[in-house]
Amino acid sequence: MMNKSNSNSKLPKTWKLIIFGLIGGVFGYALSSGSFVVPQNIDFSLSLIYEYDILFAFLMLMVLVLLVANVTGLVRLKAMKEPSQSSDLPITPKEKLFNATMKFSNYNIIISFITMVLAMAYAMRSVSVDRENTYMLVNLIASLVLFIIVAVLQNRTLAMFNQMYPHRKINFNASTSKETERELFAEMDEGEQWIVYRSAYSAYRTANAMLIGGIVFFLIYSVAFGFTPLPIIVLGLVWLGQNMAYHREVNRQYR
Repeated sequence: MMNKSNSNSKLPKTWKLIIFGLIGGVFGYALSSGSFVVPQNIDFSLSLIYEYDILFAFLMLMVLVLLVANVTGLVRLKAMKEPSQSSDLPITPKEKLFNATMKFSNYNIIISFITMVLAMAYAMRSVSVDRENTYMLVNLIASLVLFIIVAVLQNRTLAMFNQMYPHRKINFNASTSKETERELFAEMDEGEQWIVYRSAYSAYRTANAMLIGGIVFFLIYSVAFGFTPLPIIVLGLVWLGQNMAYHREVNRQYR
């Protein structure tokens, strides 16, 4: 019975590999045979007023939306009363709200940082049009101000964490962030550590899948629009570094 169930579970995976192989073969043949011709003047930089204005507008809108969600969460957290000690709930409404607020803050740090870096890269390129120089300067200043505001709000969110969990405060005066993380992890009980391990492994698997997807995407992009090795090399190095860090930590546990 067990062998039969194992063979049945392997059958869909085999068909998936066959289907993906056929799709890849058809796509590769279309590219190599010249049937799929890419226009030479194709342009992905959608714009209304200046180049990449839609991209920057979308990113800054996301930052502002998450900023409002973060501020709203902090205000609601301050207004909420502490839960009673006799509560049998695995997580209280205040803790649930704090988790959502912390999530918004973390997402916003990443998006605002990406926006600031893109604005810097856009401002450093050589542009001869004075009008575009003005827009680049506005982009750079706006993204820098937003990143500072988001960073200050995350600091306030972490301060709220220290108020809610005084027995496991985050030490802002620690010499390194690694030391802070080690202290915070040591103060967790076994159940919380198990949640961290499971979440970290899920993030590891998701990052692996996304890195492979990114490499395949830039492979197709190189075949269709011209050879661009740098994105593939960078993603490959990140993929290799992540797996090296994972296996180093595993080996450390068996010493």
